[in-house]
Amino acid sequence: MPPKPPRTEENRQRRIARTGSGQAFVFLVVGIVLSVSVLSSIGENRIAQSHIVLEESGSSDESLSHREAPVCDRAMVPEYDRQMRRVVVSLSSSDANPELQDEVLRHLPNYTQIVFLVPGKRLLEIEGWIATKPYGSRTNLVTYDPQYRRSARLYLLLPDEDQLVAVDTEDFSVGTQHGTIWAQDLFEVAFGSPDRSWLLTSCVHKCFQGMRNHSDLHVASDNTYLDRLEDASTAVQRLDLAFKGGNVLCDVHSGETIAFCGYDSIRSTRTIWSAFHGETLSDQQIAERFQKALGVDRVILAGPAKPQPKFLYHLDQAMLFLPDSTVAVSRVVGETPRLEPDASQIRTIRIFLANLRTSLDELGYSVIDMETPVENVLRHQHYVNGIPYVDSATRRRTVLMPVFPSSDNAEVVARNTERFEQLGYHVRHVPTSAYRLTGGIHCLVNVLE
Repeated sequence: MPPKPPRTEENRQRRIARTGSGQAFVFLVVGIVLSVSVLSSIGENRIAQSHIVLEESGSSDESLSHREAPVCDRAMVPEYDRQMRRVVVSLSSSDANPELQDEVLRHLPNYTQIVFLVPGKRLLEIEGWIATKPYGSRTNLVTYDPQYRRSARLYLLLPDEDQLVAVDTEDFSVGTQHGTIWAQDLFEVAFGSPDRSWLLTSCVHKCFQGMRNHSDLHVASDNTYLDRLEDASTAVQRLDLAFKGGNVLCDVHSGETIAFCGYDSIRSTRTIWSAFHGETLSDQQIAERFQKALGVDRVILAGPAKPQPKFLYHLDQAMLFLPDSTVAVSRVVGETPRLEPDASQIRTIRIFLANLRTSLDELGYSVIDMETPVENVLRHQHYVNGIPYVDSATRRRTVLMPVFPSSDNAEVVARNTERFEQLGYHVRHVPTSAYRLTGGIHCLVNVLE
């Protein structure tokens, strides 16, 4: 791992330079950060000008700066060419148990090594739970410390806000490193040599937090605990971009490495850049930063340049890349609901998918339709939210395809399965209930190699 550039006083003085509106912040569900408590009567929603810098507490937690992240000798490998030899799953500090992860893990190959991020205080409990599973001997538990504090100040990165939202938590106990069950959202994977993986992480997951008290001017990102994943074969690099892994999909097409980026990742990065640097970047400038940081040839903004649909908020709910310039894209089938807001949501999704198909057609992709009934879409049940890989033992291309036994249309499942099989894939159905938390099986697993 190359040495990190030295921190400078200039970097230490990068400030959040956006002044808030001063209007009342009527309510805020701490579920955005805690998933458990509700904040009410917060007071003024304000970000004071020029008074906050990023905490530099941790050996590998670097402040945001204008410098570009160093691009090493590494390459992005599409998921469909990985062999499921090693994966990461995770548990947040508020999750009851890993039942959703279990639904997927029991369908992985029997050679897959599993890295499981868990809160340290639950280590013994999870050890006992894992020991009862067929994959228990292949699971390595990696702990992190949620670092709960009272009376903190949070700076939330909300998808529908163009600036960080400052919130005093008063008597609430908030975990700086709260974690998430959606391991896919934590990082993108790049491959170096020899046998070295790079985990490219966002500068923040959902919030920054004051480390000491309300008057403390320093804030820390809520995802620095990902440094716990660093080992002899894995390096962790924090980027000055704000994204969720399920919203950045990489492919090799016509000899080029391409990263497809959902527009919400562009918007979030602009918010962060404006807050810490006091300047507003254009879509093109942000795309160029993604291109350089990921080390790809091109970045494509997927879908319209507007907020992504509520029921299709990440690209891995809309499409799944396959070899030979082929991509499976969700096709919403059935009548548009008559009642609002569902009617508007389905119309917005159809426009988004039509725009996406146009972009893929213009690039020369072969688009395969994956039927998704309207009812499934409104339940966050997406058949393209699967996991393709090459089985290391049989060398056969395989796809884990989500199914939803309580609501599936058997004919739709059969047709979608057949489309994968016609492309030479061995299809393994994975019954899942992750949709109840608005995610899917691809969201739960991040394939390292």
